[in-house]
Parts: sequence; C-alpha cells; structure tokens
Amino acid sequence: METISRNQFIAEVQNLKAIVSNISTENCYDKIVEFFTITSHLQDCSNEIKQLPLKGVKILGIRSGQRKTAEVGLGKFLQQVHKAGRCPYGYNRTKSGETVTKDNLFFGNVYGIWTCSVRKFENDCRDDEDVQKHIRNQITGFVKSYRNSFNTDCLN
Repeated sequence: METISRNQFIAEVQNLKAIVSNISTENCYDKIVEFFTITSHLQDCSNEIKQLPLKGVKILGIRSGQRKTAEVGLGKFLQQVHKAGRCPYGYNRTKSGETVTKDNLFFGNVYGIWTCSVRKFENDCRDDEDVQKHIRNQITGFVKSYRNSFNTDCLN
C-alpha cells in the first residue's frame, strides 16, 4: 500500500506545479513521466491524503483553516489528480503501485500510426519531424491543460 506524509504531499504538489509550468516540446518526454509518476502516486494515496493534517496549506486558492472549505479545495484537487491519472485505454496505463516509465505511457493518433509508447515515439520516430512535432505537441498540450488545476500554492 502506498503511503504519503504531509511534507511529501506538499513536495509532490510543488513538483507537479513546476512541471505544468515549465514543460516544453524539448523536455516533454521526460516531463510526462514525471507528471504521471506524481499523479499516479497521489491517486494511489488519495484516501490517505484526505486524512493528512493540512492546516496552513493553500489548495486551489483555498487556505485550510476552515475544515469544510479546505475539504472542498482538496476534493477538487484530487478530482483533477484522478482525471489526469490512470486509464487502461488512456495515456497512463499503469496499475496501482506500478512504476511509470516511457514504456507504459501511450500516445498516438498520428498520421495513421498506431498508438505507441512514449519510448517508441522518442526512439523509433526520432527522424520523422512531423511525427515528433505532433507527439511533442500532444504531450505538452495535455500537461498544460492542467496548468490551472495544479497551479496550487502549498505553504508549510
């Protein structure tokens, strides 16, 4: 069973915020692995996260101090984590507790090419500029779509 501490939760949220803020087409293959590693871990620990003492942590612009308000902010945040998380037919096909790698993240819908792993696109299609551009834009667009959801200030 996955576990998480208050400090680890805060660090992971800060890392997630940095990824969605700083992803580019140049670093997207590594950043998508980092993104899904964090969202998968947070998804695995979501029940435990709900029990963490998060007083003073600002989630989705809501500072916890009033328990009800903090629960709403945390609930919305965790909804976005689940939305960005695993799906057996989606981008992140890992199972709970499984390590996210370039081999189990899948993108596709590129000029008739079947859905393939990130590693396959990164290595086997590296000389095809059109495919690279399409996949890199697909990855960065997906991550950037969570910019508002994960633009969270976590304070100690």
